[in-house]
Amino acid sequence: MIDTIRIVFDPARLTGKFVRDAGTAGAIWSRLVPKALDVYGASISEAIIELPWASVLALVLEFGTRNQQQQLSFRFRPEGQAAELLGKFSEEVQATRRIAANAAGVQFDDIAGQLKERGFTKRELKAFQLRDLERLIALPHGANFSVPGAGKTTVTLALHMLVDPTDRRLLVIGPKSSFLAWRQAVEQCLDLSPDELGVEQFLVLDGSKAEIQAHLNSGRRRFVMNYEMAVRNADILSSFMARVPVHLVLDEAHRMKGGLASQRGAFLLNVANLPVRRDILTGTPMPQSPSDLAAQIGFLWPGQGFDLRLTRGDAPRDVCRNLYVRTTKHELEIPPARRHFIQVGMAPGHLALYSVVRKEALRELTRVTGASIGSPIDFIGARRSVMRLLQLSSNPALALQAMSRDMVGFNSGIADAVLEEGPSLKMRAVEAHVRDLARSGRKALVWTIFTDTLLELERMLADLNPVTLYGGVPSGSDNDLETREGRIVRFHNDASCQVLIANPAAAGEGISLHMVCHDAIYVDRSYVSTHYLQSIDRIHRLGLPPNVETNISIYQTKAPAGIGSIDFSVSRRLANKIRSLQQLLDDTDLHEIALDEEEADDPIDYDVDLQDLVDLVEELEGRGRSPSEEDEPH
Repeated sequence: MIDTIRIVFDPARLTGKFVRDAGTAGAIWSRLVPKALDVYGASISEAIIELPWASVLALVLEFGTRNQQQQLSFRFRPEGQAAELLGKFSEEVQATRRIAANAAGVQFDDIAGQLKERGFTKRELKAFQLRDLERLIALPHGANFSVPGAGKTTVTLALHMLVDPTDRRLLVIGPKSSFLAWRQAVEQCLDLSPDELGVEQFLVLDGSKAEIQAHLNSGRRRFVMNYEMAVRNADILSSFMARVPVHLVLDEAHRMKGGLASQRGAFLLNVANLPVRRDILTGTPMPQSPSDLAAQIGFLWPGQGFDLRLTRGDAPRDVCRNLYVRTTKHELEIPPARRHFIQVGMAPGHLALYSVVRKEALRELTRVTGASIGSPIDFIGARRSVMRLLQLSSNPALALQAMSRDMVGFNSGIADAVLEEGPSLKMRAVEAHVRDLARSGRKALVWTIFTDTLLELERMLADLNPVTLYGGVPSGSDNDLETREGRIVRFHNDASCQVLIANPAAAGEGISLHMVCHDAIYVDRSYVSTHYLQSIDRIHRLGLPPNVETNISIYQTKAPAGIGSIDFSVSRRLANKIRSLQQLLDDTDLHEIALDEEEADDPIDYDVDLQDLVDLVEELEGRGRSPSEEDEPH
């Protein structure tokens, strides 16, 4: 007897159900239940297994072959919308396998000509953009992992116009900083004459639920919204994508890397089957580890098992072979950046304070790194110690008040000496560097991870008319000097504005400064490679003239032998993380990818892993090797 397992799709819950009749399907049911027990959000009863739809697809792929059904004497019977979705899934599996095995791709005739017919007339795509576009057209869904400046936004807009120029809605979900780039792409690429298809600009989805619902029902075809707004309006978006053909694009897609463990990841994975096409864009396919890529690939290809292979340790390049495009920094053919490491000592009061904090931090960090397996680890306390050392390395006055409150028996004489010394020698060296550049007519971009340090530098350089960018600066009109956009415009256009001081977590996305600034100065850096690499690309990107020299100056605080400098530990760990990423993706240009920070406001949230802490302990104990420029990949 052949047993039947019915498959039903629940559009309200975005789940699927395996349903069996009483007394049937014993062999297959005994295999489905253990698999379902491992699935997040599963609900299991005697006759029904309810799972997220992507998990249903995965189990159908695993057990739905003709051979499996014959061996276990059963068959799947999809009903209603489930039949339609499973038919589409089967087509995508076949297409994915075919394309993954075909490195040469599919040739399309006259892409540029077809784009012009659709109103894409104001920008001529470069050879690498046409190559990427050709590959993406061949894919039912696609990933663009190109470096910033390679034109991911332009290529995606062209892709949308080619795959369906009139019927589908284009919905882009990304950080607010990406909105301007999408609106500029329409203005810079499309013929905006009233009779052309490309006339419509992107509409920002914001406001109340009623307002967003009205926008979606207005007949407009291009929308952009941020991740937080998308999560808050999950029901509205799900309903919209279920009844209207939508091309869904995730910009800075690594922001969903948390998968089902995060709100944005869970929402996107649950609705993945609804859009008629999905594309992800990010210069960060995997910010910290291959597992960061799993949720993104699970969104792009739900149920096909690529995400599971990544979490099990398969090499990303093998798992995703031919299923993504990426233009490297080398292919942009821009002059390489020159990097300079500048070591600066500490004034006596600064050194005394750093030594006291080093002792306390070393005690805290040793407890963490020496903890036995299974013992609880106080990562919060360890990260607090790391942040305090990073603050003290550049700006001792920044943490002084908190330290005098928290540390019993704190020496007030040291505090008096620090306050009398004023800004650290490192900050004064940065100030002198910026002034030298200004005298030679060169604008400077200064990076620091701490807002208080940023504001202090703003005071020190007040006569150079600086502008600042950090988490507290709102977005808005580029005519308003109090907004992020207004300050960027001023830095570009005002000759008297000679320095931009920025936090890489808040200002690393959506900013292009390479036409007016060619010198970046780092007061400090965190252990997060994303901040350093993505901030470089603000001034080192496509469009840089061939005769322009880009300088990256990294200031490091030097401590006496045996005390150790956290700046040196940061340098070593950044080098290690960047090299690991290079090896994982088998790409020597990976260190040039601009990696975006997921949480952009508070530096206390900067990732610090256990190996970072181990390296820092060795440094503070005087066992760390002095870093050199060769430590960090070129």
